[in-house]
Amino acid sequence: MIDRGLQTKEGEAMSGYLESGEKKKDSLMISIRGWIRTLIDYFICAYIVVITAVLPFYSENGYSYIATEKSLFFRRVSIQMGKAVLLLLFIYIVFSGAVYLWSRKNRGREEIPKELWAAVRRKFSAADIFAGLYGLALVISYLCSEYKERAKWGAEGWFMGLYIQLILLAAYFLVSKFWKPRKFYFYLMFGASAVVFLLGYLNRFGVYPIEMELRNSSFISTIGNMNWYCGYVVTVLFVGVAFFWQKGSGGRGQKAGRILLALYSGLGFGTLVTQGSTSGIVTLGAVMLALFILSVGAGERMQRFWGIALLLSGVCLATSVVRAVFPERLDFTDEFVDLLTTGAMPIVMTILSGIFLLWTSLAKRRGTYREKSVKTLARVIMIIVSISLVAFIAMIVLNTVRPGSLGSLSENKAFIFSSGWGSNRGETWNAGIQCFLAQDPLHKLVGVGPDAMVAYLYNSADQGLLDSLKAAFGPLYLTNVHNEWLTLLVDVGILGLVSFVGMIACAAVKFLRQIGKNPMAAACGFALFAYTVNNIFSFQQIMNVTSLYVIMGMGAAFLSGDAADI
Repeated sequence: MIDRGLQTKEGEAMSGYLESGEKKKDSLMISIRGWIRTLIDYFICAYIVVITAVLPFYSENGYSYIATEKSLFFRRVSIQMGKAVLLLLFIYIVFSGAVYLWSRKNRGREEIPKELWAAVRRKFSAADIFAGLYGLALVISYLCSEYKERAKWGAEGWFMGLYIQLILLAAYFLVSKFWKPRKFYFYLMFGASAVVFLLGYLNRFGVYPIEMELRNSSFISTIGNMNWYCGYVVTVLFVGVAFFWQKGSGGRGQKAGRILLALYSGLGFGTLVTQGSTSGIVTLGAVMLALFILSVGAGERMQRFWGIALLLSGVCLATSVVRAVFPERLDFTDEFVDLLTTGAMPIVMTILSGIFLLWTSLAKRRGTYREKSVKTLARVIMIIVSISLVAFIAMIVLNTVRPGSLGSLSENKAFIFSSGWGSNRGETWNAGIQCFLAQDPLHKLVGVGPDAMVAYLYNSADQGLLDSLKAAFGPLYLTNVHNEWLTLLVDVGILGLVSFVGMIACAAVKFLRQIGKNPMAAACGFALFAYTVNNIFSFQQIMNVTSLYVIMGMGAAFLSGDAADI
């Protein structure tokens, strides 16, 4: 007879042995997947270092072709590193699928699709979906383009074509999903950009610590053209400013951090008010207004805002002193540079900022800070700003349609929308509008091809438009219209523009909602906001757009805490 008890014990032992073997196999697969994940993370760390700390200084053959060389370096590094990461990513996905199926082998097959769909919904945000749609729009635009050779890599010198855009999107997804967030890489970006800011400020006063072949007012620091420089500064600087605004006084370590962030912000303000691109001054005003509006709800936050305002004012005042001592050294001036760094304005700004900082500090200390009253003041300021903006636009329209309607202001170029308005923005914006209107319904939807506007303009546009462009710019080619959204409308059509705007807007809103909760993610939101405001009057180029996508990916990673397994 068979002993039933013995049979049961032997069966349990065998079952335990099999389960132990399965657990070991499962554990090994998970470990291998973890090692691969770590390798991907290390590659992404290296890539972030390249974009934030190497690319700003890269120059292979001197300063003359620095923009093109940065673009080619970015392309080369991205392709080489991308090959290794894609291979690791493929292996990681295979192991992830095997682990998932192994862990679910005893469950019904009908449950697996539901679980996978739920995991995808948890993993991907609205910004991710729009980013995917933007990638799809880029591919469709390229396939429908009559200028495929130009659309592959983009216009010479700019290189914002299909492949570059797809690389940037891939970088965003990899950083946001596979990078383990570390504050060190933020601080590395601050350190590298601080050197760029210092060189830019010194260059404006004729001081060149490093050799630069093209020493003129249009080229500045290690970035090159002043428009490129301005785009880079606003994208990176306001991450540090926003982090400084959120950072409490705390203990000794936090105080040291605040001092360093104050120095960084001051250096950035100094180069921003002297760099010479008006779009940078507009962006500065927009960010400061946003900081004020977001500060009204708490006395401590408002105190920090007025501290930043005093820092900005003090930098403007210090620059005015430098200009007074060395009146011939500043190599570029316009009405905005002069407004902020000469005369009474910097003095008035400093006094008012100091008074409001003192008042807020005392009110916070005594517990008399009136949130409702300050919110009312904020609403009044917003109303005044909105009315002023509408009035400014209305005055431009009126004076353009009926010249002389504004009396003494009628001759001011700011109130005459002509081809020369806004440093020829009138001409370039008109060219963009004409390009879009000239397209058939399909190409209105998908565009002429990524970064292919220049190919369309000088091969298919009507002769009248070409003649006006040659009169305005001579032998120079118009690669973009100095308005990012209008340029995208021509290049990638309505589909591309809507998906790009959706990506940036969703990410910015999600990050900015983290103010007071996740300072790193919130700071990234200010980068997206500043980039967008600046590019109303400017364009995508390799320095600002690479920083944008990496910062956007870092913000998403900081928001998740640690990228979850796919």
